[in-house]
Amino acid sequence: MVSVEVLAVGRELLIGKTVNTNAHWIGGRLFRMGGMINRITTITDSLADISSSLHDVLARKPDFVLIVGGLGPTPDDMTLKGVGLALRKKLKVNRDALQMIRDHYKKVWKAEMTLTPSRKKMATLPEGSIPQYNPVGTAPGVRLEHEGIVIYCLPGVPREMRAIFKGAVEREIRTKMGRIFSETIIIDLEGIFESSLAPVLKEAGALFPLAYIKSHPKGIKEGRSRIELDIVVTGRVKKNVSTEMHATFDMLSRKILDAGGTIVRKRGPS
Repeated sequence: MVSVEVLAVGRELLIGKTVNTNAHWIGGRLFRMGGMINRITTITDSLADISSSLHDVLARKPDFVLIVGGLGPTPDDMTLKGVGLALRKKLKVNRDALQMIRDHYKKVWKAEMTLTPSRKKMATLPEGSIPQYNPVGTAPGVRLEHEGIVIYCLPGVPREMRAIFKGAVEREIRTKMGRIFSETIIIDLEGIFESSLAPVLKEAGALFPLAYIKSHPKGIKEGRSRIELDIVVTGRVKKNVSTEMHATFDMLSRKILDAGGTIVRKRGPS
């Protein structure tokens, strides 16, 4: 399985100003691809935190590190400087990145860009970086490698992050993953408490290693417990995925009924 870690940069994420929708979106996107985020680390805008946190992430040897936020022109946007510090790489103006910024200004403002220090800053990348085209914003994304680990630096603006992820990051992760098949069933249950469901889920998890099974309590309605149960089976052989999904669902259905629960609704493959 491909391992992916996200390093989210921004004090606004830590003080309740901004919800980390970027990590939420990336997690959902990867899960639909057949993978998942292994870990999300959120840090403030400081060189020391960016550098030390990236060191910690790299020590775990993930396949991909996605650093989100801190690529803009303002003084607190210091992600690339922190990455350079962590990897001991000098920063210098990247001609391709600078041209991307010029092209963006010409497209948006219909005029040639005046190269101010703030705009030059967005094109100043760690040595060895490859700028990634940003179709909806100014600051390019950045790709670089360190000891076989692929690092992507992405803007914190959600529209920009998603555009670069779809345009470059997702393709590379999919290639690394290879062909993955996935099936999902969501079951709405009533009349069974999560504590009663727990041993059933433990048994199913031991029997069906390809399956990810997760319960989500939905409260009490008219005196009956309600639970949403997710079953996701992922694997490299489509037939095996389908077979395991049917076996997992059949086993869970029997056990839930035996425990006094009721399946109210099922969403997913038949």
